[in-house]
Amino acid sequence: MAAAGTCVSVPVKKSPPPVTIGEVIQKGKYSMVMDARWYGLPPAQDGWVYFRIERDVYRVDYVTMTVLERATAETGRNWP
Repeated sequence: MAAAGTCVSVPVKKSPPPVTIGEVIQKGKYSMVMDARWYGLPPAQDGWVYFRIERDVYRVDYVTMTVLERATAETGRNWP
């Protein structure tokens, strides 16, 4: 318990991301985001799609299943 006027910082343990950019993910392991517009994301195009991987959204090349980039920051308030 901190005294009045005293700030206490709580250390936050950061866990590594579930996948890395350039990693090839296994088909069927993660859920594809079907209604990107509902979540505030631009429509998928040029052969990539969105996948939900844990609590994040990633752009993934649909043919090679290569993770292209993390897109969670682009989601709207509808993203759980």
